[in-house]
Amino acid sequence: MDPGHPARQRAPDCVRRQKRRELDARRSKCRIRIGGHLERWCRLKEQLGFALHSQLAQFLLDRSVERLPVGIRGVLSPTEPPEPKAAFGLPYSL
Repeated sequence: MDPGHPARQRAPDCVRRQKRRELDARRSKCRIRIGGHLERWCRLKEQLGFALHSQLAQFLLDRSVERLPVGIRGVLSPTEPPEPKAAFGLPYSL
């Protein structure tokens, strides 16, 4: 043991397990399951030039809302859409 650094106490297993459960519960609130479509999702994200999955999700949601009837569209008004870095010839209206 290094004399310049005090020894760290490890939390008991039950405390670590509880913290892990809390973190997992928080993370799962923002998870979206896309099943076997992950590879396709990642290819689209890359082709459109998005760095984050959340950017692609926002982009696709905003484009979908634009196609809804005006009455519904107002309730689901899009946020500022992220613009793809490079669309590689893909149309923006998906």
